Amino acid sequence: MASLLESEIKKQVASAFKGVLLSGTLRRVASTTVDSFGDLVPGTATTFSFEGIRESFNAAYAADAGIPVTDIKILIIAGLLDTDPIKDDQILIRGQWHKVRAILERDPANATHVLQCFEIVDPT
Repeated sequence: MASLLESEIKKQVASAFKGVLLSGTLRRVASTTVDSFGDLVPGTATTFSFEGIRESFNAAYAADAGIPVTDIKILIIAGLLDTDPIKDDQILIRGQWHKVRAILERDPANATHVLQCFEIVDPT
């Protein structure tokens, strides 16, 4: 459970950035069945609006960390998203779809999420 201080910081950060950053859509596809090969069968997609920032990794950092040069960072303001992002979520920002490769960090107040993503074709 979030502490009062943590939830208050999350609200303040969301309030300060609302309407200032890029608008985006997070798309999550739930799967509850598997096909004859054991692969998950895509289910219904749920979408959530958010606000955040799309940015590149520092080239030296990416090279040292083994991050593909095509990957990007997406920072999401947690208080402006109705769910926590998870690996394999799909994100539309600046007219381009991306898939979440990893959750890089959540700040101590749980006010932001930093995601490592790669570009994908329009999943819809």
